[in-house]
Amino acid sequence: MNLRSDIPLFGVLIIGVIVLFWMNLLLGDVPMKTTDVFNILTGGVADNSAWSYIVESRLNRSVVAILAGGALAISGLILQVFFRNPLAGPGVLGITSGASLGVAVVILGGVTMGSFLGNLGVIMAGVIGAIVVLLLLIFIAKFIKNSVTLLVAGLMFGYFTAALINVLFLWANETDTREYVVWGLGSFEGLNSTELMVFALLIVILSLFCFLLVKPLNALVAGVDYAASIGINIKTTRLLIIVLTGILAAVVTVYCGPVGFIGIAVPQLVRVLVKSKNHAVILPIVFLAGSFLALSADFIVRMSSNSLPLNTVTAIVGAPIIVWVIIKMNQRNVSF
Repeated sequence: MNLRSDIPLFGVLIIGVIVLFWMNLLLGDVPMKTTDVFNILTGGVADNSAWSYIVESRLNRSVVAILAGGALAISGLILQVFFRNPLAGPGVLGITSGASLGVAVVILGGVTMGSFLGNLGVIMAGVIGAIVVLLLLIFIAKFIKNSVTLLVAGLMFGYFTAALINVLFLWANETDTREYVVWGLGSFEGLNSTELMVFALLIVILSLFCFLLVKPLNALVAGVDYAASIGINIKTTRLLIIVLTGILAAVVTVYCGPVGFIGIAVPQLVRVLVKSKNHAVILPIVFLAGSFLALSADFIVRMSSNSLPLNTVTAIVGAPIIVWVIIKMNQRNVSF
């Protein structure tokens, strides 16, 4: 399995995530001293009492980036293996678009629950939109045997929901339109401690459940026919993949907006770097790599005084990675 050869990469990613996490706490519009940040995190007193709010905001934002980046990355990995397509990602099944439609209904359509429940109403609407698309995909999957055909169906859901969102723009006022556009740019900022706890719990539980797919993923690398020949239930596996990756993508989208490129770029880059073919090794490395890229992107956003949108940074970083990795994979004939 070449596990030992991947230990250095695993170690580098852990150190990188820790360093970036600490840099995100220290640096920004208001630079902090290491001692002050450490005192605040351990319940002590800093030189300026107002700094505790700044550190809490940066801490929450960094934790969200770690979890969201990791979740998008492992979702992309699983989908790329299953569909045997290097361009498959969390948004391709239309579930991210479903969540976006739910959010748009509240923000642009002025649905009542958004006014009464505030952020909770937006979150509920986004989850409902994602679940509706997810249920439609599960229903369609009963009649579709070809995974690529299911991928195309997901893309059509994405186009359809995008069209509905464009219709909602016709009724929205300028303020609501701006709010939705800003949400659509993506951000790891804005979660309070309660929302962060719920978000973290969902991401951790769903990510752990993804390890149930290790054996099927190892078999699917060799093809669906081989996986079926060694006893893998393809229908059950497909259902698990749709549900797990769909809910992971929906949760991240609702809380952070439709963050792009991480779910596509990171799995491809990791597959070039790792030696092991065992997904029990690849999954945690992909999660760490996704966290590292998300933290890096958020650090750039913060150092620009939040003038750069998150999706702009992920596109600048992610697009060249995708092009480079595809070229490398074609040269090495790497399979999914």
